[in-house]
Amino acid sequence: MAEAAVEQLRQTHFIEHDRYTVAPLVEAVPDMASDELVRRRAAKFIGACLLENEVAVASSESVQITRPIESLYDALQLASEGHQEAYRMIETNVRTDVVERTIKAGHVIKVDLMIDEAGKIQQHGQSMETVQANSLRFASNSWQMRERTEAETTNAFRIEQLHRHGELQDYSFVVFSMAADNMTEAEMQKVGFFTDTMSCAIQVTTANGSRLSTESAFVAGIKEPGGVRHDAGAIITLAARFGVDLAGKTAAEIINTPLKIHNSLLPNGVVDLVKLYDECVGDSFFGEAHPKQDYAEYVRKCQERERMLQPKVDAITRELIAKLPYIHNRIQAAQALDRISQKHMVEQAVFDHSINPKVFGPAAEHIVLARQYFETGNIEQGIAETNQAKATAQSNSCPAALIDGTEQKGSGAESNGSGSSDDEDCEFVSKKCPKCGEKNVLTKVTKHSISGSCGCSVKK
Repeated sequence: MAEAAVEQLRQTHFIEHDRYTVAPLVEAVPDMASDELVRRRAAKFIGACLLENEVAVASSESVQITRPIESLYDALQLASEGHQEAYRMIETNVRTDVVERTIKAGHVIKVDLMIDEAGKIQQHGQSMETVQANSLRFASNSWQMRERTEAETTNAFRIEQLHRHGELQDYSFVVFSMAADNMTEAEMQKVGFFTDTMSCAIQVTTANGSRLSTESAFVAGIKEPGGVRHDAGAIITLAARFGVDLAGKTAAEIINTPLKIHNSLLPNGVVDLVKLYDECVGDSFFGEAHPKQDYAEYVRKCQERERMLQPKVDAITRELIAKLPYIHNRIQAAQALDRISQKHMVEQAVFDHSINPKVFGPAAEHIVLARQYFETGNIEQGIAETNQAKATAQSNSCPAALIDGTEQKGSGAESNGSGSSDDEDCEFVSKKCPKCGEKNVLTKVTKHSISGSCGCSVKK
């Protein structure tokens, strides 16, 4: 945040809205007069979803211009028929999964959203209402996860309402989503929280003309594994700088207390909040005990990291669509994405040392050994350890769980996404081909050769 903007906030909490009124620079959204109606609408939607009537609610409140894409399963079916918008939705899901699965802190990701003719928020043909309905419907019966999901659903309604009234042209909708504070570590790990970092997502949604975009920054809630959590204290202190009192609120209650912040206070977007978070933590970078870097330059590094992983995103997307004959419902589609993404990202982690092996649970030791073998030229043992890593890996993208945890692995779909013949080799994205110099090359290692998507090949 610019120092002048901080000083402006200290001097006055208001900005001229038009000739006759002034508007606050920062508001807690639940304190806004209009929010009571939004909360009632969200509660009605949540109740209907829990009764599995979410389609009726969504259709009663919007004009269905075209058949919406209601799930990843729908998108797979359409993409297999050549539907480009569905393909882009799958690709976006894969890209988000890849980032969230492998980078638990120290990354910024941006997602663009569209507004349809009925004023509903969409992403590549899938409405945000449908996304939230699926989350509610397939969330675990854990009350801790459900209260978080319900808060996120209410926030989706709030964003739509604020955008409809033009308020997100000048303001950003800010959410702080900490790791659970009402679960044991074992319970957290079971539903996908990465407890080595106690990751927290800072999300900033704002408008750019007729579109919306959401920037998510992943920061750590502890400086190092086993450390004392600092996330709640930092967020409470950060919010207090904006004149908002979050003291005493639980993690779920903080999700349900988003802030509306004037864009003049966030000239660089979400990283301004990350910088403030680090100031509140003290001696940290993205919440971890790492040396400070230039925040704006670091965002560019995050963008380059995503460009580097694009060949992997493409490979996962193609494989996921190819598995459609083995996928028969929404749960199996989500499971297939989980298996295929995990397999590919284990392979990537073997060669990409920026990925912490611990994000793959018990596979970490095999990833470390595979790295050592490949570095010393023992390709056969490197491949063997990579396959062991794929067989034992346990990883997640965002924290969530299906209704029945026993359904999360192998529920009638093709039993193992990594059980094909490609387990005899390994694919990863190399930053540069050593022969021709092409960047971000999808590279395949077998016992007999190393070849890249650039066309270069070396026999062993």
